[in-house]
Amino acid sequence: MAKMAETIAQFLQLSKAIAAGSFAPVYLLHGEETYFLDAIADQLESAVLQPAERSFNQTLVYGKEISMNDLVSTARRYPMMSRYQLIVVKDAQHLKDWDKLQAYVENPLDSTVLVLVYRGAKFDMRLKIGKALSKHQVYHAEKLRDYQLRDWIPEYCRIKGKSIDSSAANMLIDLLGADLSVIHNELDKVFVHMTDDFVRAVHIEQHVDFNREFNIFELQSALASRNFNKCIQIAHQMGLRSEKGELLRSVPALHNYFTKVLKVQNSQAKSKQELASSLGVNPFFVDEYIMASRNFSPQDMERVFNAIKYLDLRLKGVHRGSASDGDLLAEAVVQILRPAS
Repeated sequence: MAKMAETIAQFLQLSKAIAAGSFAPVYLLHGEETYFLDAIADQLESAVLQPAERSFNQTLVYGKEISMNDLVSTARRYPMMSRYQLIVVKDAQHLKDWDKLQAYVENPLDSTVLVLVYRGAKFDMRLKIGKALSKHQVYHAEKLRDYQLRDWIPEYCRIKGKSIDSSAANMLIDLLGADLSVIHNELDKVFVHMTDDFVRAVHIEQHVDFNREFNIFELQSALASRNFNKCIQIAHQMGLRSEKGELLRSVPALHNYFTKVLKVQNSQAKSKQELASSLGVNPFFVDEYIMASRNFSPQDMERVFNAIKYLDLRLKGVHRGSASDGDLLAEAVVQILRPAS
């Protein structure tokens, strides 16, 4: 099994410690993947103090709103009728005079839990204050790559009391990219509409908000039926509507799709249910794969995979000339659908 992304593994470990009531006197939460920083800060807000203790012992401020002298002074206070006081500094990247925090960090109060949420960038741990902070609880959340989201999406579902199959998770990534806030929002919408606790690809198809007319799944369906005009229209619109580099994420989906078509051509399955199981897809989609397997001969498949490979190279800048991403996709579609000579 591949090693889980460090950002996710550390998040889960830290979250588990907080849930168990193990609190550090100082937390530095920093990095580009801000969802994890905010989630840890929110968990600390819920866990450190009981609701009745928060009026006198919880301080929530923003980096732009407090001076370092005032922050240190607040941190040195003792809690009132509580074991702890909690101080959460949001947008701590806007704090100034970090050197003034040095003495406190080197000798913090055990009764204070100080949380510094340094969003959107990595803190310079080479600084003297960075070295002092490193002796406490430091969590760096790096931006997750697309493939690392496959570690996170099941964990997010588990936290929400759900589970998800791999095809549904892959479909989410193909549709939405690597923006965690968007993925979480769309998953939360899916949860509302579900009648059980297991997210399947059909739930993503039905409830995730994306352009249902011009996307990689509609393109695949049009290719399966060899509808040339519709394929070109979808490819053109995808090019117009996508951000720079976004179409490159569609290439693995296209390759995986035709890999399944090839499996259908070579399958000995005796039923659609058995075929769906061997492909790892919902039976709802089997008819489309069967249609594609009939519309593309085994001789066609070599040309199809060559066209997809060449599209991948050109989208990455090899022999692309001045063509737009949409133009490259349309050219690949023409090659895929070209009749065998």
